[in-house]
Amino acid sequence: MKRSSVFRQWLALAGAALFFASSVLLFYERVITADDDAPAIPDDSDAPAIPDDSDAPAIPDDGDGAVDVPAPNETDGADIGADVKVAESGVPSADGVTTTTEPAEDVSAAPVAPTPFPDHFEPSPNEVQADAKRLGAVVAHQITNYGPDSSVIELAAGVTADPARADALARGAATVHHPGMWSRGTIEYAQLGGHLDDRISIMVVVHQELGGEGTADAERAETRTMDVRLVRGASGAWEFEELASAGGQPVARPADLSPLAASVVDDPRIDLPDSAIWDIYSGYTDHALLEAMLDIAERTPYSVIVLKTGHPHNVFGTDRLSNHTVGRAVDIHKVDSELVIDSHDATSSIYALSEWLVSRHDIREFGSPWRFDDAVAHNFTNEVHHDHLHVGVFPEGHAAG
Repeated sequence: MKRSSVFRQWLALAGAALFFASSVLLFYERVITADDDAPAIPDDSDAPAIPDDSDAPAIPDDGDGAVDVPAPNETDGADIGADVKVAESGVPSADGVTTTTEPAEDVSAAPVAPTPFPDHFEPSPNEVQADAKRLGAVVAHQITNYGPDSSVIELAAGVTADPARADALARGAATVHHPGMWSRGTIEYAQLGGHLDDRISIMVVVHQELGGEGTADAERAETRTMDVRLVRGASGAWEFEELASAGGQPVARPADLSPLAASVVDDPRIDLPDSAIWDIYSGYTDHALLEAMLDIAERTPYSVIVLKTGHPHNVFGTDRLSNHTVGRAVDIHKVDSELVIDSHDATSSIYALSEWLVSRHDIREFGSPWRFDDAVAHNFTNEVHHDHLHVGVFPEGHAAG
């Protein structure tokens, strides 16, 4: 009985020891599992607590009882091994490692495209020689709309398949071609400069904007009057012949520009292409014409096609020197907001302006859609002048009478 009691006590102690040993093994197994599998970002409050690790290094003390804990954005991933995959999003990757975020691409530095090419010019339904005007405008449009990598030779080849004409056009268009820049040319108007049965001059006003590669904003702008010549082809249709003028070269405003010339250039009622402004800056324009232009502006705003540059040198088809060439004539294609070609009615404001002009003694010649009897000024009408008013003056100092 005593031996049996001792045996039972020994058996109870052995069972207790075995239970203790099993508990210790289970405890360490959990510790090891927790160290190996714990995620870098703690899970919610339901996750099992991780026991203290006596081998972990102590957090340094700064001496006043406070501890230095790096802020979340101060960790730069320097301790992450070089073989760890980097997640661009800055959130844990598939293998559970949190990584830094790659810098976003600077989209503000991306190249910006300029505006698309402007639409082609379409003549008014009232236009005379509409097909010729349309083709003349196409030529000006072709050589003033291009990209930074364009070639003036390629642009010219797009106008005509004739090698000699294309080569001459490329040389003439060099004035408006700027390698390394983009160009956008908007056709403002196409006016007749003169015509015969087989040849015609189309004066095209084009507003050209120029910008650098990779930019959308224009760095400079010029409005030119070009003289485009066409010829009848074998089929009877108009074909490109030559670019007689690209509108001249820019001229800086002179410091000694006369007050009269400055008044014309600076008058907001007078819409001048740059080609005409450069003529005035160069001193090509007679003072008598400048005075007449200011007088017209006192009555109404108006838009000029050409003074000298961009107009045929001679009266088209003749050997007579044009008054434009000597700086004593201006062509006006729009009065206020009305095109001359659309205002042939005798009740129009343009007709009234014309009556006033032919009554002036300083006007030497006047061409328009109308013929005025008993006028002071010599006046005439023909098909060429259906789309504009031609105002020619006597030279400065000419005695009236």
